[in-house]
Formats: sequence, structure tokens, C-alpha cells
Amino acid sequence: MLEDKELFDNAAPSYDLTFTNSHIGRRQRDRVYFWLSKIDFFNRTKSIFEINCGTGADANYFHEKGLKVTATDRSGKMIEEAKAKRNKGIHFYQLDFSKLAEQTINADALFSNFGGLNCASGEELKAIATTVSEKQKKGDLIVWVIMPRFCFMEGLYLISRFKFGQLFRRNTTKGVAVNVDGTAVETFYHSPRFVKRILKNSYHIEKVKPVAFFLPPSYLEGFFKNKLPLLNFLNRLEKLAGRLSFLSGWSDHYIIIGEKK
Repeated sequence: MLEDKELFDNAAPSYDLTFTNSHIGRRQRDRVYFWLSKIDFFNRTKSIFEINCGTGADANYFHEKGLKVTATDRSGKMIEEAKAKRNKGIHFYQLDFSKLAEQTINADALFSNFGGLNCASGEELKAIATTVSEKQKKGDLIVWVIMPRFCFMEGLYLISRFKFGQLFRRNTTKGVAVNVDGTAVETFYHSPRFVKRILKNSYHIEKVKPVAFFLPPSYLEGFFKNKLPLLNFLNRLEKLAGRLSFLSGWSDHYIIIGEKK
């Protein structure tokens, strides 16, 4: 059986095409950056350590904003793509997040975007939270973008296709096989309530906001790429409804931002 890092090796060459540069992917990423702007992230932060950076799109954005960036991914092929495509001033290297305890994190913000931490089970995520809290100092930030246990737009899609048996596929503590560029990857879904609970002793939670309540999951790009007026309409709804924190548990992703106590 392939290890997770090898599974993502298979996805690396096409990842930017299927997600980073897709119509849906760009709009979802804009929502993450919107919420960062709302906490004055780029004035509060000088350096960032990224977990599961993929091909480095976020790392490159942070670098262009003047931050010192260290970006890691468990997939060697993802790191190769990132080094080839992104600014040479970014420090990219391969790291399995299960080895995070062995690393030095010389950064005042720790970041993980678009479900990178959904590769971790609940117990593994608790361990990551503990490790990170021990390495960060008071005032440091944690920013995680995670997939919750239900997605409103995915639910509508599954109902429209009469796939009722898959409607609550996310609503489990067990791993779910998710198709990533033709390869099944074990994925764990974590509710905002659960993540807040494992962070609350060490972090003041500043925001929990939906990222893509009305925007669809990226795997629906094929349906929406020829329906951009509809996608733009959904994006406008996202900018309105996306301010409601209680929708976080019903969106494709949510962002949780905490400051170390």
C-alpha cells in the first residue's frame, strides 16, 4: 500500500491545474486571505511556518507580502514542484507532520491551508496541537483551514445526483477514502467544535469562519468552469453569508485563527 506522502506525489504534477489555478480554488483562497486581512495578519506577523504547503502558492503569496517563509509538505514531489515554481527566497523542505515534534519552528505564525491537516486523525490532530503549543510563544498565531463534517453545497450536489447514501459521508471520526487526482487518500473530517476544544487551553480563539459555504467543493470545477456567472453569483453570496461563524461547520472548509496565550 502506498503511504500518504506517495499518494500526494501522484497528485503533484496536476495539482495547480486541478485546484490552485482553478476557478473554484482561486475564489476559495481569496476567502482565506480575506479573513487574514481582518485580523491584520501581515502587520502582526514577520515569519511563517507552513504545514502541508502543496505546490507553494500560499508560501509565495506570503513571501511577496514580506514575510520570511518556511514551507513544508510530506510529499517530496509537491516540494519539487514548489521549488521549481515559486520564489527562491522561500525555504521549502519535505516534512511529515507526524515528525513535527522533532522540528524547530522559528516563526511567529503556523499556517496550514485547505485540508492539509485533514490527513490527520482526531488523535493525531490533538498531538499536533500539543506539539505546536509547546513550540510557540505568547502572542504567536495559529491559522488552520480545515474541512468539517458536513458541506452544504456538496449535500445539494449529492441530492441532485440521487446519491443519498453519500450525503453524510463526512460525518464520521473514521478515515474516508477521497479521490485525489485518481488516487484514494484517507481523509478525516474535524468539526469546528472539536478543533476549538483541542486548542482552547493554549490559544485564544480569535475567529472561526466558513471558507466556501456557498462556493462549491473544488471537485465540481468541471461543472462550474462553463458556468462562471453562476459561480460568481455564489461567490457574492459567499461574501455575505461567509461572515456568519455558525456556518463554519457546514462549509467546504473553515478557517480557525488562534493567538497563543
